[in-house]
Amino acid sequence: MSRSDSGKTEFIAARMARSDAKALRLQANQCGLTVSALIRRRVRGQHVTSCTDAESAKSIDRLGRLLKHLYPKDKGWASPEDRKRWWALVTELQSTAKSLRR
Repeated sequence: MSRSDSGKTEFIAARMARSDAKALRLQANQCGLTVSALIRRRVRGQHVTSCTDAESAKSIDRLGRLLKHLYPKDKGWASPEDRKRWWALVTELQSTAKSLRR
């Protein structure tokens, strides 16, 4: 797809301090986006997830799956309260990973 076919027909330039431009490039790099894509997402009010947050969410998901896998099948391994705490931990990990992706 060429630039003219992408639907992006307007060009906007903005003056800013060198430090601001450097910070903007750094933020875009941390998110794995171009500066233009980062600005477009922010203007539209879309959430921008950094690569670090995405990697953290992936690791947390992996821990949650591991905990589910290691959950003992024997009913006598713990009290009902302990089993509830175990599942609460798995649910909390899933919730944390989901919030990092937002």
